[in-house]
Amino acid sequence: MITPVASGGVPIAAHDHGGSGQDVLLLHGGGRTRHDWDVFARLLVTAGFRPVSMDLRGHGESGAAPWSWQAALGDVTAVAGAYGLHRPVIVGHSLGGMVAALWASEHPDCPLAVNLDGHGNPTRPGQFAGLEEAAASAACQEMTAFLTELGQGLPEEFLQVMREIDALDLFKVYRAARCPLLVVSGDATAFAAVFPDRLVPAWEAYCLWTRRQLGAVVEECPLVREASLATGHDPHVEAPETVLRLLFEHLER
Repeated sequence: MITPVASGGVPIAAHDHGGSGQDVLLLHGGGRTRHDWDVFARLLVTAGFRPVSMDLRGHGESGAAPWSWQAALGDVTAVAGAYGLHRPVIVGHSLGGMVAALWASEHPDCPLAVNLDGHGNPTRPGQFAGLEEAAASAACQEMTAFLTELGQGLPEEFLQVMREIDALDLFKVYRAARCPLLVVSGDATAFAAVFPDRLVPAWEAYCLWTRRQLGAVVEECPLVREASLATGHDPHVEAPETVLRLLFEHLER
């Protein structure tokens, strides 16, 4: 059943997949919709959960509206309240995974928040591990130019989302976690195909930096955990059973 939820005047579409037991709220990635979760939601129901998926603002059947992290969190709160979700597990993919991480920083009663491969984009020279300062600066400029070119022709609403992603310090968000937070990474080499050959070394340097930063956070913060899967950017679509096993494992912990 789809019931639009009003969040600050913005209609937010959500779908209750049925089931009983632990409530789970599912957040899709940028440019995607709640239907990304259809297969995984069926697995959750069979496993004894009650999943609800939602379209983030500006996506799917939800209303278009200015994007901010706090506005997105307000939408999640509105859906959780409208569907009577009690201390839901929050599972997000990519953009939705970043929202899930932010949720973890504000909700100590959340049993688990999961970020599935939501690592953002390289936007600063210091994010290219192993490159000399001049090489890192050049890599950052080239990568920024390429990503800007990719964004040409996209709606302004989507570009606004990208700007918010680029400005977010995810590792600061992770360190602020107040509930268990699981960060799941797919195989970043699969995503390298998006880039021209000349930028692949820069992408790999960024991925190395990301792994190192995440490892440091896990060592510092007992609430933050990490896992790696042999999938691409969409582990919930490519290996839903594996993601379900991870969910069980970390809820038990």
